[in-house]
Amino acid sequence: MPTSNLPSAPSRETLVPSSALHQRAYEEIKRRIVSGTFAPDSFLSERQLAQSLGMSKTPVHIALKRIEAEGYVVISPQQGIVVRGLAPADILDHYEFREALESFVVRRLAGRLDPYQIAALQRSLEDQTTALSADDTSTLLELDASFHYLLASCLGNRQILATMEQLRDKIRLVIVRVSSLRRERFEESVREHAAILDAIMDGDAAAAERALIEHLEAGKRQILSRGDPLRYP
Repeated sequence: MPTSNLPSAPSRETLVPSSALHQRAYEEIKRRIVSGTFAPDSFLSERQLAQSLGMSKTPVHIALKRIEAEGYVVISPQQGIVVRGLAPADILDHYEFREALESFVVRRLAGRLDPYQIAALQRSLEDQTTALSADDTSTLLELDASFHYLLASCLGNRQILATMEQLRDKIRLVIVRVSSLRRERFEESVREHAAILDAIMDGDAAAAERALIEHLEAGKRQILSRGDPLRYP
């Protein structure tokens, strides 16, 4: 029986809703940028990205436009798609905003954590210590950023939590840069997180704020002392 007129089987991509493909492309491309797989100033190709993700260029194109709107890439007819580094002014803005926001968080949390919140934060510190012992940098990156988000979640302010959620990828990006300059920074960061939590649990708002600012300032100094944009070696 002739089969030439039978419809071909649908491709795997046609079986997946387009919105899901756009989201998957967005999450994976952004993950590669934030993790340093795609370094600042490197060029991206829609065709190569589509091939590596196993999809057509359409969802990749839509994902890249979304990522451009968030400031992670620059798309131009002349240069194509370029991963954007963070300039010193961007870094200063990032840290100043976080210091203002997170200082408020730790001051308000001082002496007010419930037993479940304390357990969650202590568990985070234990996980950081375990990852540090295993030299598991990818897990440390995630746990470092998540510790700050967890503090905000303990406060319960939805607007602050939404803002911290928006900052999470930039926080990871900055942490990657700091740790690439000096690997010992992870060990220092875990100790600083513990100092922040100790002050909060002691109910000492001033000490909690001081420990938080010292923690953020240490990372900022390490980057800006280089005097160059936030780029990977």
